[in-house]
Amino acid sequence: MQASFPASAAILLRRQAQVFAAAGNGRLPDSHLEAFEINLAQIGYAISTQLRARLATGTAAQLGALQQNILATLLTAFGGQRRHQPLFRRFPEDVPDNTFDLWCRKVLSHFMQVEGQACLHCGQTHTTHVLNPCRHVVCSACFDGSNYSACPICERQVDPGSPFFLPAPARATAPQAAATPLKLLTLGGSLEASAQALFVSFCERKQALSPVDKDDFQALIRERGAAILDWVPSAIPVRENVALLFGSLLQHLAPDAVMAAAAPYFNSATDILRLLAAYSGADPALQGQTIFRERDTAALRKIAKYQAFFTAGSYWLQRPTMPVAQQVKRFKLGKLGRPLRRALLAHLESLSAESRTEDMLRHRSYWVWLGEFLHPHEYQKRYPGVVHSFAIVRKKAPDGTPAPHFRSYYARLEQSALQKDSSGMLRLLSQRPGELARRFDHALRIAGGDAGAEEQLLATFARLVERFATPVLLTLAALLPTRGAPAAARIYWPKGKAAMGVFGPDQRPVLAPAAIGRALALVEGELLRRFAQKEHYHDFIIDKTLDAVMAPFNERTASRSAIQLPRGSAIDIDLEFPKTLRLFLHWCEPERGGRTTDLDLSVAFYDEAWTYIGVCSYYQLKLTGRDGALIASSAGDLRSARHPDGATEFVDIDCGQAHQEGIRYAVAVVNNYGGMPFEELEHAFAGLMLRDDKHGAHFDPRTVQLKFDLQGENGIFLPLVLDLEQQRLHWLDVYSKGEFEFNNADSSNAAITAICPALMAYFASGVRPSMYELALLHAAARGRRVRLRGGEDCVITRLAGESSADFLARLRAGDGVPAAASTHDGGAAPVFAALLKGDLALPSGSQAYVLQPGETAATMAASDLVS
Repeated sequence: MQASFPASAAILLRRQAQVFAAAGNGRLPDSHLEAFEINLAQIGYAISTQLRARLATGTAAQLGALQQNILATLLTAFGGQRRHQPLFRRFPEDVPDNTFDLWCRKVLSHFMQVEGQACLHCGQTHTTHVLNPCRHVVCSACFDGSNYSACPICERQVDPGSPFFLPAPARATAPQAAATPLKLLTLGGSLEASAQALFVSFCERKQALSPVDKDDFQALIRERGAAILDWVPSAIPVRENVALLFGSLLQHLAPDAVMAAAAPYFNSATDILRLLAAYSGADPALQGQTIFRERDTAALRKIAKYQAFFTAGSYWLQRPTMPVAQQVKRFKLGKLGRPLRRALLAHLESLSAESRTEDMLRHRSYWVWLGEFLHPHEYQKRYPGVVHSFAIVRKKAPDGTPAPHFRSYYARLEQSALQKDSSGMLRLLSQRPGELARRFDHALRIAGGDAGAEEQLLATFARLVERFATPVLLTLAALLPTRGAPAAARIYWPKGKAAMGVFGPDQRPVLAPAAIGRALALVEGELLRRFAQKEHYHDFIIDKTLDAVMAPFNERTASRSAIQLPRGSAIDIDLEFPKTLRLFLHWCEPERGGRTTDLDLSVAFYDEAWTYIGVCSYYQLKLTGRDGALIASSAGDLRSARHPDGATEFVDIDCGQAHQEGIRYAVAVVNNYGGMPFEELEHAFAGLMLRDDKHGAHFDPRTVQLKFDLQGENGIFLPLVLDLEQQRLHWLDVYSKGEFEFNNADSSNAAITAICPALMAYFASGVRPSMYELALLHAAARGRRVRLRGGEDCVITRLAGESSADFLARLRAGDGVPAAASTHDGGAAPVFAALLKGDLALPSGSQAYVLQPGETAATMAASDLVS
C-alpha cells in the first residue's frame, strides 16, 4: 500500500469517491479497520467491502497516513477543516431577544463606558474588563462572557485571554439523531489511468471549465510536469484550456519545447494572448479585473455620475476619499526572455495577415500594452507581418506615420445587421460557422418574412450544422421551442468573474413555427449523430427528477462548490419537522491583508406574491411569528475574521413554522457590508446544513447539503431560494452589484424581489436544457432499453429498426411498461446511469452521472455529457 497521497489521488477521492491503495503483505487487526470506519462515519462516509479488504493488507502506519489524507481532503470539500465558532457560543440558545435593546447598550458602552468606573447599565464595580486591541470596556455582569466569542461592543475578534471570556459549556460533537445517509468510498483501480482519463476529459470539454475543474486541471499539470504531454489528446476544443495547459508548462519548461508542442493547438493571435495570461497566472478568459482605487471625494462631487453618493446626510460627505471601481485589462506579465519573445512573434508571423490583425483588434487594449514587452519593431525584417499588424493596432507605425485602413469582420457583420441585409449577413456568417450558430436566432429575425432569405439561411444552417459546437447545439435545442411566443423576460449573462444576470423585456419578434421545426430537427439530428459515436450501453437508467437540474452553462462563473449543482437548478429537499435548516458563512482575512472585512449572512422572507415579510440578520437576531413562535435566529454578527481561524456566522430556520406563518420563499443573502472584496480574502464560503439536532456541534460535515465559495469583487450574493411550500431549493448562484459598503438585506430588497422571481421563472420556462433532456438524447442515441425512475417507473425498449429520433420521441412521452422502482433487472452487464442521488449499486464497468453522492460512484461530471 503506497504511503504517498499525490494531488491526483486527492482530486479523484473528492470527485469520484475513489481511494487508491496498492495491495500489501500485512494483515491488520479488525479493530484498526473498525476505528478507521468510525472516523469516516463521523464525517458522513463509509467504505466498500473491496476497499476494506485491500486496506487490511497494509500496515497500521500506512492506514493512519491514508486516514489523515482522506479526512483532510473530504473535510476541506465541505468546509469541516475550519474552526466554526459564532459570536454567540451557545447558539441556538441564549440569542438576545431584543436586538434594539442590545444595540443601545452597545452604543452607550462604546461612547460612555470608561475603564475603572462603575458599569453604566448595572452600576456594579469591579466587573468591567478592557478588551484588546479594540479597547472597549465591557461588564461581565451585563454581557455573558461564556456566551461571547468576540467583543460584545464592536463584535470584532479580540484577545481571548481576557478574564471576561469564560469557558463555554461543552457541546455534543455530533447530532444525536441520524444524519444523512453515508456516502460510499470505493477502491480505485489504476491511479495513473484514472488521472489520465480525468485529464483527457478536461481537455475534451466543449465549454470553459468551472473554477473547481480549472483548479483540478492545473493541479494535474503541475503534478505530472512535462510528462503530461503524453496524455494530451489531438484536439482541445476550448481555447482557454489550451492556454491553461501550455501556459502552466511554460512556467517550468524551456519556451522552444513548449511552443513546439503547443503549435498544433494555436491558430489565432488571441491564443498567444491567452497563453501569456495563463503563463503570468492571470485569467486566460481575458475579462480583465475590477480594482478599487481611493479617489478624493471633493473631486468626485463635481462628476455627474457620482453625485448620487453625496446627497444630504450621506456617509460619503464625511469621508475624504471613496473607493471607485475601475476595470483593468492588464495583468502582471511573467518574465519574457528573448527566446520566448522570438517564439511568440514567430507564431504570430505564421498566421494570415487579415486574421492576425482582426484578432488583435478584438483585444486592442491588451495588444497595445503587450507591444511594450514584445518589442516587435526590433524584428522588423524577420517578422514584417507582425510589425504591420501592430501598426494598425496602435493606429500608427513606429515612425509616426498613420496606420493603413482596416475594416474588421465584426464591423462588416454589425453593419449588415443594422441595414437588415440578410444576404450580406449570411455571406459573412457562413465564413464562420460558430458565429452562424450563435447568431442564428438573430439571422432568422433579420430574414423576417422573406421566404427566399429564410430558405437560404436554413439551407446554409443545414450545410454547416456538423461544424457547430455541441454546447451551442444544446442551447438551440432548448431555445428554439420557446421562440414561438414572447418570453416573460429576456435574460443575458455577460462575461465576468461572477454571474451577473441582466434582464429586460423580450422585444424580439417571434419566429415562424415552420422555421423553428426545421431548425430543431437539424439540431437534434446532429446531437443524436454525435452522441451515437460514443460507447453504447444496452441499458440506461435515468432519474426524471433531473428535469429540474440544468445542463451546465457559463461554467466560468460558477461558484466553487462541493456538489456541482449547475446554476438555475432546483432540487427537492426534506424540510419536514423536526429538521432545522442551518445556513453558514465562513471567511478569513489574509494574514498580511492590512484591512478587516465584514461579511453578513441574512435570510429574507417573502410570501406567495414576493411581498416582504421579515428578515433574520445582524440587525434582527430573531424573527418570530404572530404568536411569538421562533421562525429564524442568527448566531450573531462577527465584524472581523482574523487569520488563521477566520469567522463563522449561522442562521437557523424552522421551515415548518415559517410556512405556517404564510412565508413561502426564504432567500439566503450574503452581503459584503464593508472591507475587501470577496476574491481578496484568504478564503470565503457559505452553504447549508439540514439538521436533525440543532443542539449538537455548530458545524457537522455529515449534514452539509451544499457548500460554495464566494467570488467576485463586492456587493450582494444571492446563492439560493428556498420554496417552503414545494420544499425545493433553487440554486441561483448570482451576484448583484451593491454599494461600496453598507449592504444588507434591507438595502438589497429591491434586487432580491426583482432578480429571484425573474430567474426562477426563466429557468422553469425550459429556455435552458436540463440534465434530464441531455440524458434522454444520450439514451436515444446510445441505448437499447431505458428505465425512467421517479413517480411511476417505466421501461422503454427500442423497437426493431427504430430510428434514434423516433426513440427519443417515445422517451419524452414516457411510452413504456411499468417497472419495479427498487430493483435493476439488467444483470451484470454495465449500464449508463444519470441519477439525482447515488442510491443504486451498479454493475462493474458502468458509467454514472450523480448529482448528490451516495452508494453510486460518479464517473463523470455534467460537462462530460455535454462534450
